[in-house]
Amino acid sequence: MIIETARLRIVPLTAEQFRLLVLGVDRMETEMGLISSGERPDKHTRQAIEYQYQKTLSDTDNLIWLTNRQIILKSENKAIAGANFKNSPLENEYIEIGYGTHAGYRNMGYMTEAVQAMCEWALSQPGVKAVTAETERGNFASHRVLQKCGFTNYKEDENGLWWKLDRIKNSNNQSKKTRI
Repeated sequence: MIIETARLRIVPLTAEQFRLLVLGVDRMETEMGLISSGERPDKHTRQAIEYQYQKTLSDTDNLIWLTNRQIILKSENKAIAGANFKNSPLENEYIEIGYGTHAGYRNMGYMTEAVQAMCEWALSQPGVKAVTAETERGNFASHRVLQKCGFTNYKEDENGLWWKLDRIKNSNNQSKKTRI
C-alpha cells in the first residue's frame, strides 16, 4: 500500500524491486521509473538491506511489513530516503521502524513526515499496539524525528536509545494534528 503525504510518496517495494535494490540502487530506481538518486549505501546499510531481504524471502506472507519502502519526493520523482518495519505483527505486537535519509535531503522535515505517516498506517493495522525504534546515542537528528512524531524514550544503554509510540498516544496526537 502506497502512503501519500503532502510532499512524499512512500512506496513499499515488491519482492522483485527489493531484489533489485539488493543488487544495486540504480537497478531498483530504473525499474520504478525514478530519477537516479546517485546513492550508494555504506557497508552497514547494505548489510541491513540484505538481512531484511532474506527475512522477506523466509516470510513472503508478510512482505507488506518486511519490505523496504522508498520515500520519494514527489516534486523530483526521486527516492530521497528509505525506511522499513523490521518485523510483522505476527512476530510481535510492537513493530520496529528503521529509516535513513540521503545526505542532501536531511534537516528538511522529510523523514518526520514519512515516519509520522508510516506510524499512522501501522498503528491502524490489527495486532499492532506500538511502534518502536532504536537509535544510536549520538544520532540527535533521529532522536528529534522521533520526538516530533510523538515517540518517548523508554530505555537506554551506553550504545543506544529505544523509543516507543503507543497506539493510544498516537490516537491523541491525531486529534491534535498539525501540519508538518
